[in-house]
Amino acid sequence: MPQGKPRLSTINYQLSTVPPRLRPKVGKIFTPGRVSLISMKLIPPLFFALASMAVAATDAKLPPPANRPIDFEKEIKPLFEAACIKCHAKGKDKGGFSLETRDSFLKGGDTGAAAVIGKSGESNIVELVAGLDPDSVMPKKGSRWTAEQVGILRAWIDQGASWPKGITFAKPPPQNLKPRDVALAERPSVNPVDNLLAGYFAAKGVEFPTPVEDRIFVRRVYLDLVGLLPTPEQLESFLHDPAPDKRAQLVRRLLDDKRNYADHWLTFWNDLLRNDYKGTGFIDGGRKQISGWLYRALLENMPYNRFVAELVNPTTASEGFSRGIIWRGTVNASMLPPMQAAQNISQVFLGVNLKCASCHDSFVNDWSLADAYGMAAAYSDQKLELVHCDKPTGKIASPRFLYPELGALDPALPKPERLQRLAEIITSPKDGRLARTLVNRLWSRLLGRGLVEPLDDMEKPAWNRDLLDWLAEDFAAHGYDIKHTIEVIATSRAYQAPTVEGPGEKEEYVFGGPLTRRLDAEQFADAITSLAGDWGRLPYSLEFDFTAGGIVTGLDMPQWIWTDEPVQLGPQRLAIKAANSALAEAKKAAAAAQKKAGEATAQGNTPTDEVKAEVDRATAAVAAAQERLTAAEQPREASPGPVLPETDRHRVVFRKAFHLDALPAEAYGAILVSQSWQVQVNGREVKAKQRDGFRNGRIALLDLRPMLKVGDNEIVIDVSSHTEKQMNDIERSKYPGSLIHLNKQSGLAFYARLVPANGGAPQQIVTDGDWRVRRAPEGRWGAVDYADAGWAHAQALPAGVTPVDEGPSLEPIHRADFANLPVELGSQLIPVISTVAQPGHIRASLLVSDPLQVALDRPNREVVIPERSTAATTLQALELTNGSTLDGQLRKAAARFAPEAVRDPSAWVDRIYRSAFSRPPSTEERAVALEMLGNPATADSVADFLWAIVNLPEFQLIN
Repeated sequence: MPQGKPRLSTINYQLSTVPPRLRPKVGKIFTPGRVSLISMKLIPPLFFALASMAVAATDAKLPPPANRPIDFEKEIKPLFEAACIKCHAKGKDKGGFSLETRDSFLKGGDTGAAAVIGKSGESNIVELVAGLDPDSVMPKKGSRWTAEQVGILRAWIDQGASWPKGITFAKPPPQNLKPRDVALAERPSVNPVDNLLAGYFAAKGVEFPTPVEDRIFVRRVYLDLVGLLPTPEQLESFLHDPAPDKRAQLVRRLLDDKRNYADHWLTFWNDLLRNDYKGTGFIDGGRKQISGWLYRALLENMPYNRFVAELVNPTTASEGFSRGIIWRGTVNASMLPPMQAAQNISQVFLGVNLKCASCHDSFVNDWSLADAYGMAAAYSDQKLELVHCDKPTGKIASPRFLYPELGALDPALPKPERLQRLAEIITSPKDGRLARTLVNRLWSRLLGRGLVEPLDDMEKPAWNRDLLDWLAEDFAAHGYDIKHTIEVIATSRAYQAPTVEGPGEKEEYVFGGPLTRRLDAEQFADAITSLAGDWGRLPYSLEFDFTAGGIVTGLDMPQWIWTDEPVQLGPQRLAIKAANSALAEAKKAAAAAQKKAGEATAQGNTPTDEVKAEVDRATAAVAAAQERLTAAEQPREASPGPVLPETDRHRVVFRKAFHLDALPAEAYGAILVSQSWQVQVNGREVKAKQRDGFRNGRIALLDLRPMLKVGDNEIVIDVSSHTEKQMNDIERSKYPGSLIHLNKQSGLAFYARLVPANGGAPQQIVTDGDWRVRRAPEGRWGAVDYADAGWAHAQALPAGVTPVDEGPSLEPIHRADFANLPVELGSQLIPVISTVAQPGHIRASLLVSDPLQVALDRPNREVVIPERSTAATTLQALELTNGSTLDGQLRKAAARFAPEAVRDPSAWVDRIYRSAFSRPPSTEERAVALEMLGNPATADSVADFLWAIVNLPEFQLIN
């Protein structure tokens, strides 16, 4: 070999003769630059000499082995669990090293064997945990090993590294995953929940609690099942009911109350499915609500397996959950929509938290980055690269389910078929986790704490496995009927037991009854509203279909109407109008010129040349204007294509006359139009009370009552004939077809519901063929007395045809999200009309949050909320004490109640106590209340008394 630097292959060969754990140290000495100064003949002996010196030096620096026998299970196992298994066990083998078993531990990893039996001083793992080399120390994160701990490890290795059979650090089999039948003891008359708890109580030395008295049960079950306080009448009816099974009957009646059940449980599911009515993502179409789909599912008690399937493999109505939020700007890879789908579906339906595993292998559970990306890949439209802590790895994720033993996803399937397969796996009878996760959430909701805690870690054991498994199998056996499981739980003595306080921070949890719970924000808001009697008339969202569940019946549905007048008639009428206007101006100017000439002639003078020229010009202008008018009046050819010049824009005006013998108590209307619009009633514009912001305002609710009068009335709807898209000058020139676009199918639907003050049947006004329509009409067409007999009748669209506003989908499309999709109106007709027709009594769950509800922990729902915080906060204290929201509600209630409180203060106090607490006041409470009200009571004293009532713990807690 020539003199100079030795080849790297020679150095590597010599390094290979050194024990693996010493290679890094020796390798540092023999870098190519250093080796060039040494004779190649001296390399082998130097390697071995230095290796021996390194071993001796290492032994000198290591803590000595402990001088006593070491117990693996008590001393070594805790050390490994605290420092090693996050990276080297439970399916993870960082650096090729796994300590799941004794054999894998001794084998070591990429740097060689981890331990040499009987020679701890030569064991790689000892040197690493001792931290002799600051560049190579384990664990890399967390607390370093003490000298005593290193000595214990050394002694264990020197003593033979005994590892009891059966102990492993491998990933444990999943908990609560597979179906498991539980046999009940023979107690036919005992609720199955109580049957299963009997043995538990006996084992824990706990006496079976005695059920609470009727009034407490009534208040609890009303709030839990429908979210409302029972009225004094409902309370008295139950208290005087002699039926022995009246509690079971009440539970069934409440569950059969479709409207109040859906209104209440909407809050529970809105939190879990991160569904809301406004907020982040909605303003630019990066988020879509599922309110209509969800509300119908609750009203109809959709089986839970189908409910989940339609969310995992979504329809157009349910896709808002799995599509997530399209965040503005650059975001972390763990926040992209496919990963949001993986996180949300796993958390809500499987009780699996993938949040940490979305960036890196999780440190809080056994899920890996590959697991999270496998689920996310099912929802990705293209290949999905794994990104580790925002650094691309170059690895491509393959679609797969978290629990492959339940079913596999074929990576070759197109996305629609992948999602269908994923839904099949999750809702398969083999997936026991689906039912267990849901019944665990229901138990927590009704009794304050889950059978498994935390709710989103279903790998944890239940405090009563038989109870969890029986409830889950019973739930599945009854067709995944959520109401059935709620009924089973609510009719048990366990649910009806007195409330208890939860365990301390380090105390073992032993079930003894339901935990005392606080009213959630929506329950509190509804409780205040029920006291005040000031319910909302309309929900915030226009997605709810109140025909579901039979809430609204007897609707006269409007027809989609438009005009069959040729499109060119509109521009022609505009042209004729302009020509007539120009002709009138020309004739006016000609008359003035002729007058000048006539005046000169009358005075015996010859008109001047200037006057003559003026007459000639005016005469010519009249002729030209007449020619324009004649040309305008000629039949027009249809436009050659869908794009019309700006001058061709015109109005399509619809009119409907009706008569009123008396003013209605209320008159709400709904309009759905494919283009921009304006509504007038009796010549006065009607402003939208509420618009659908997700559809460019094409849908709106209107309050017509202020414009109505006794006698003849007229509704006029003025619709633009074209969709215009806002663009800058460059875009206008580049995309002329988007400037003024004629929809392939335009249309209008209108509905008004006029409710008589005497409570009779409502008058319904709907669009149909009786409406009059005209393109570009002339005259005072907004006036009531306008003669529209010459107008055409509106034309109903063909059956099954509904209008679409195509404008948002035309180029340029800066963002491919639903804000730029065509605005479909057909699917919204029934929800919007039913919203106008529903009877009001709108609950807090159907409205947006207010400052009081925010303070009471109503979330913004950008993420899944499995349960809300119950801890009282300073913000809540401030809002309940000084907040304007609560103060305003109580003042409204006081104004309503003051006359009653003045007339019979004692009876009024009694009613408030029965409404708020489901009990009458004590003698002392009555005396204090009457003193607070004063004699006579005033609106201010009534408001102060109500404020004191709603701030009492007895009002705010479910006992």
